[in-house]
This record gives sequence, structure tokens and C-alpha cells, in this order.
Amino acid sequence: MQGGMMFARLDDSPMFRQQIQAFEEDAETLRDKCLKFYKGCRKYTEGLGEAYDKNIAFASSLETFGGGHNDPVAVSFGGPDMVQFAIALREIGTYKEVLRSQVEQILNDRLLHMASIDHQNGRSSEAF
Repeated sequence: MQGGMMFARLDDSPMFRQQIQAFEEDAETLRDKCLKFYKGCRKYTEGLGEAYDKNIAFASSLETFGGGHNDPVAVSFGGPDMVQFAIALREIGTYKEVLRSQVEQILNDRLLHMASIDHQNGRSSEAF
């Protein structure tokens, strides 16, 4: 026993146990951050879904109000321009829906996976 105290196993050393505890605390902090970010992403995707619905509803009302090219009253106050604007709104709504879908698939699912499954894997590998 030269040079200090010898331990029967490496995982008996206080330094090792301290390191493990620090890793566990870091993992718990990361898990908490992932869950908070996940909740924020869920709210964002819900907002994007609502925005899409509102865009489409507004575009439909513009199309109805704007009438067609054959309606002389609608043509007199710019109905065809309103219809073009409605088409642009529908396109913007489509992009919002694509963004919502991508955030849900790429971010939300991965964050939830990281916060739940990966955290459990880290806990179960402790026993080694």
C-alpha cells in the first residue's frame, strides 16, 4: 500500500463515486431542459396548427367576398386581386403546416425520446 490508500475496486473510490454523481446530476439537468424545450415545441406546433386553420378560413372568406372574374360588382372593387391574395394566404398556410409537421417529427419526437428513453438507458447502465 505505497503512495496512499488502495481500493478493492475502482468503483469504490470516492473520486469515482463523485464523478458518477456529477454525471447523474448533469443527465438530470439535461432531461429537465429537454422536457421544457419539448413543452415549448408542443405549444409552438399547436400555434402553427391554429395559424394554418385561421389562414385557410380567412382565405376562404376572401375568395367568397372577392367573387369571381365574371362578377362585375366584385371586379369593380378588386375582387380578382383579393382572390390572388387568398391564393397567397393558402400557400403561406401550407408552409406553416409543413413547418408544424417538421417541428413535430424532427424536434418533438427526438426531444421526448431523449428525455425519456435515453435517460432510462443512462440509469440502467449505472449498475455495470
